This record gives sequence, structure tokens and C-alpha cells, in this order.
Amino acid sequence: MAAPRIQNILVEALDSGLFVSATLDSGFQKKTVEDIHNGIPKDFYYYFVLHQREKRWFDEELLSKTILFTVKYDTLKKNYKIKQIRDNKSTERTVSEFKDMKDMVTKIKRLKLAPLKVLNKTDHLFVSVKSQMQGTKRPFYLDYFLFFIPFLEIDTPWVDSPRITFPVEK
Repeated sequence: MAAPRIQNILVEALDSGLFVSATLDSGFQKKTVEDIHNGIPKDFYYYFVLHQREKRWFDEELLSKTILFTVKYDTLKKNYKIKQIRDNKSTERTVSEFKDMKDMVTKIKRLKLAPLKVLNKTDHLFVSVKSQMQGTKRPFYLDYFLFFIPFLEIDTPWVDSPRITFPVEK
């Protein structure tokens, strides 16, 4: 099976703001699916960073956003509870089909990064996206003694979008 990766990054500069969409490909490995179906909650983190390209120095980070999805399967009711935390707001949904849950967790659609009025449209801007998946947190004392055991189950590399183009002002 292919390694998990971010793909299909689409950045749109619309009148109401700068939006980004992305897809996590191969994010559900066999062990991940088994763990979820055994009732073990999984946390999926998505990190979005808006950068300004610098010619002779490191790229400047202008802003960042994080989305957290927590997936838990209810073995009695046979449904998936998906909790999403975005912009300090929490929402919960329950779905019965695995495909619906997978689509919700692996496809980020039109996340608003910033209003256009705060961006300098002449800068060379791009968005970087990364995803990580973690199991449930271990108690502190276990984490302390078992530091050599990897905590992340998925850790995709950063993927950059193409340069952002802005709509022509009339």
C-alpha cells in the first residue's frame, strides 16, 4: 500500500477570502481501520500554513490553521462519531457508513485561511499542507518511560501549493 500523502491542493482566491482544499491519500491503512473498528479513537490533524516566498532568505510564515478530526466507532450502535475542531469551534457528526466517515476525514473542502483584504496581492504566496494521525494519548508516566515507541501513526511530508493568483480587480 502506498505511503499516506497530501494531494490535490487547490487554493482559491475568491471575493470573500482565501480558501484551500486538500485530500489525504492512503490515510487509512489496514491497522488504522482495524483499530477504529475495535473502538480505539484516532486523531487526524491537518496543518495549513500560508507562506510568502522570499528570494534570498527563508520563506516567511504569514498565518497557520489546524484542523483536528477525532474518529470513534461505536461498536454497539455500529456508527462513527466524528468530532471536528476548527477555529476553536467544535462540531460533531455521526455517520453509519465507513465511506462517509472516510470522505469527511480525508477531504478538506474550502477551508478559509484569510480574508483577501489582509493579503498583499503582489507577494509570491503559497500554502503548505501536512497531515498527522495519532492514536489515543498515553498517560504521562507511560509516555515518559516509553519515549522510544513512535506516537505518530501517519506523518505526511509537507506539500506546497502552486503560487496563488488573485482575481483581477475591476
